[in-house]
Amino acid sequence: MQNFLDKQWAQALGDLEQTISAIGFDMWIKTMRPINIEDDNLVFVCGNEMAMNVVLRSFSKQILEAIKTHFKLDKFKVILESEKDEYIEKHHLVEKSEKNKEELPKAVTNEEELTNPLNPKYTFDNFVVGTTNSLIYAATRSVAENPGKRFNPLFIYGGVGLGKTHLLHAIGNYIWDTKRGKVKIVYSTSENFTNEFLEILKNNKEKSTIEFRKKYRHADVLLIDDVQFFADKKKVQEEFFNTFNDLFAANKQIIIASDRPPKEIFGIEERLSSRFSQGLVQDIQKPDFETRVMIIKKKIELNGYKFDENIIPTLAERFEKFNIREIEGALNKLYVIANLSGKYEVDAEILNEAFAHSHEFEAKVGRVATQEKIIEAICIKFNLKRDELFGKRRTKEIAEARQYCIYLMWRKLDIPLTSIAKLFNRDHATAIHARDKVMELIKTDPTIKKLVEELEDLVVH
Repeated sequence: MQNFLDKQWAQALGDLEQTISAIGFDMWIKTMRPINIEDDNLVFVCGNEMAMNVVLRSFSKQILEAIKTHFKLDKFKVILESEKDEYIEKHHLVEKSEKNKEELPKAVTNEEELTNPLNPKYTFDNFVVGTTNSLIYAATRSVAENPGKRFNPLFIYGGVGLGKTHLLHAIGNYIWDTKRGKVKIVYSTSENFTNEFLEILKNNKEKSTIEFRKKYRHADVLLIDDVQFFADKKKVQEEFFNTFNDLFAANKQIIIASDRPPKEIFGIEERLSSRFSQGLVQDIQKPDFETRVMIIKKKIELNGYKFDENIIPTLAERFEKFNIREIEGALNKLYVIANLSGKYEVDAEILNEAFAHSHEFEAKVGRVATQEKIIEAICIKFNLKRDELFGKRRTKEIAEARQYCIYLMWRKLDIPLTSIAKLFNRDHATAIHARDKVMELIKTDPTIKKLVEELEDLVVH
């Protein structure tokens, strides 16, 4: 039975990793292990009482969703590591596993999830609305509730880390949840769109061209992120122009995000810029003090952290120049500092310790990259699965994603290239080539430099 439990839990962890913050997932969820199914309860072991309390208080909903999918169960309970041996002996788990082998529940596969290309953790429910983003929130909700009828296209622009991608995914997730099985939702970055199209031009295969156009021009909802990367790519712009026209003529919803308004995207043809501007163009701004307070409280709640309420206004003041990703990164770091200090709560003492060297903290807080953050950022940006990134396929898109991943690990984590090469099952020379190629592109191609900067921002949020 334990083999079954471990296998299904590994699949469930894949879902949970998408809906729970990286630090919450690593600290609390990954440390759990299922050991039995008792009276329709999935029984987990937690290392200590604090871990058990955090799991039950902050992550019950996500865990229940995951075990419903992968175990066909709708209840769970948690025991402590210190109780494990007594529990195993009491329930005769070794004998039970062979006896009930044929009665084990079968794995559940949810094919519908495979048709939704969006990140489930980005929803309207966990988007914090304040004075600086209330207009764009209202616009995106209106589009989600009435796709193709109002604000078409919807063009969202603003700086890095302010929530543009969150809103794109929230629109798509809302439409998916309300019209499941009745709409085709396509999400892509302009970089992915470009790479797919250039690959087709290179191979010159009619079948691939038909499949490409079917993918994008048959969409009911098309979400394009980072559209500024279409700049100076004339053939790509022409293809997207025709895709846009086909969808618009069919009253299909188009949502576009960029770091600047249409008229300020240099290198974009006027006819395409004009299309972008014919619906609603709305910016998203940095959060003000009141909104930062709400964001801090929401991030604390979603991550299952415990902060002294009295220090939240101080944090909101300190984070004046931070975007939302940086705020979350700062909260992550404060909570880690508290845990390393043996505390369960971030209080004034922890805050004072962190801000003892204010400039250093504000320069680095929230900017702690990890291997998993880099992998996650690359997979999101290039619309890849983890297995594809580390697999044997060598398409142009996957090869480029690997090169950026190798470069970021070398630059951000200070890991030797030999170790990075082993991680990708490549030789040292391949890792050197990947790093050097990205470094050269950064020097010669402003678009690549911008892409790398955005990836660096993603991996430290």
